[in-house]
Amino acid sequence: MKAAPAVSLSRRPAPPPRRRWWPLALAGCVLLAGMVIGHTVDLGPYVHTARTWTGALGVLAPAAYVAVYVAATLLGVPGVAFTLLAPLLFGLWPAVAVMIVASALSAAGGFLIARYLARDALRARLDGSPAFARLSRLLEANDWFVIPVLRIVPLAPFAVVNYGFGLTGIGFWRYEAWSVLAMVPMNVALILGAEAFYRAAVRGSVPWPLLAGAGIAALLLVALAAAGGRAFARS
Repeated sequence: MKAAPAVSLSRRPAPPPRRRWWPLALAGCVLLAGMVIGHTVDLGPYVHTARTWTGALGVLAPAAYVAVYVAATLLGVPGVAFTLLAPLLFGLWPAVAVMIVASALSAAGGFLIARYLARDALRARLDGSPAFARLSRLLEANDWFVIPVLRIVPLAPFAVVNYGFGLTGIGFWRYEAWSVLAMVPMNVALILGAEAFYRAAVRGSVPWPLLAGAGIAALLLVALAAAGGRAFARS
């Protein structure tokens, strides 16, 4: 019987990473647009009306927002828009609390649905997928960086990641802990940035403390992503 030809496992050297300045340029343009809008359109009454309306609903407003977020993201709707809208409706730190709870519940819901309700159907779609097989192997050995990196770097939609983790062998509480660890600084960075934009648009001035806080949270995310990328390369 003729032996099967050997498969080469050698990897081509990765090309040097390119510097991508467009995210910074885009952020600067958005902030500048906010300042221009603030000087030409009086957005203060709209922001005040939105916060007064949510405040009048009391605890029902954040609870309803969390419920809508969880339902939408489980269906595959991107959650970033909800995160950016939250500080407009609830204010800065209440928005952080709302989005941490919402993202944690959505991550838990997708995981539990995949593990206990739709495991066979989802696994049938992923059977034979090299990417999923590699993810499972990496997760078993290095869940401490695989989960945070996939939360920070959007290699796949949020819902797909949640469902995919539910099909692996990781325990629920370990999965949830590592997920929340990565999602907290991500929510803080997005919400501080959004609040800075709103204040710039309403007052026409740059809120430097908020931008500094958003920058620190973003640097933490970059550091986590870089550490995870190095671990991926060594695996």
